[in-house]
Amino acid sequence: MPVVDVQSTDLICRTHDMTYKAEPFAIEAGQDIRITWSKEKMTSPYTGIDPVGPCVFWLSPLEKKGVGKVWSKIHEYTNDGGEDAANWCSAKIVNSKNYYDFTIPGEIIPGKYLLRTEIIDIISAGKTNYDDFTMGPHFYSNCLVLDITGNGTAPLKNPVSIIDVYKPYYKKPFYVEGTKNNLFKLPGPAPYTTGKP
Repeated sequence: MPVVDVQSTDLICRTHDMTYKAEPFAIEAGQDIRITWSKEKMTSPYTGIDPVGPCVFWLSPLEKKGVGKVWSKIHEYTNDGGEDAANWCSAKIVNSKNYYDFTIPGEIIPGKYLLRTEIIDIISAGKTNYDDFTMGPHFYSNCLVLDITGNGTAPLKNPVSIIDVYKPYYKKPFYVEGTKNNLFKLPGPAPYTTGKP
């Protein structure tokens, strides 16, 4: 199920039972990581179809438990400049058999981190009907624990609060249909890297 209330703390990792005590996945800084989504979990319970929209990936030091200004955006992909569903990151994921690859920044300090992965369904994101939470953007976010190794010395860049940077979309459209997609901006600061068409 997606999160539809940007004021809910579920927006951080989506499920109440996602804990920071999960078994860590070991990876070296600078390596590619492959994230795979379950087909069943991607399909919207409201529309019965796959989400259409951008994806974004965040890191936070594990000991912070995802609370407060601790999240750094490390990668995002909106679309390749087109105006239809086939151009968004979500289509890239579906066409790749539900996986997406990106690189863990090579310069970050080794340690345990929470990785937040997210697909944002914008099918109804031009509206802000939060009376029954069927309208507005639908956030498919999940977290996993990474044990990042390497020789990096840099702290995470531009840490923010997930709740704070998404909160403005409680009362305004997340995406205005018909606008130029190269003007589309995801919440939060610029990432370490962006997706390439």
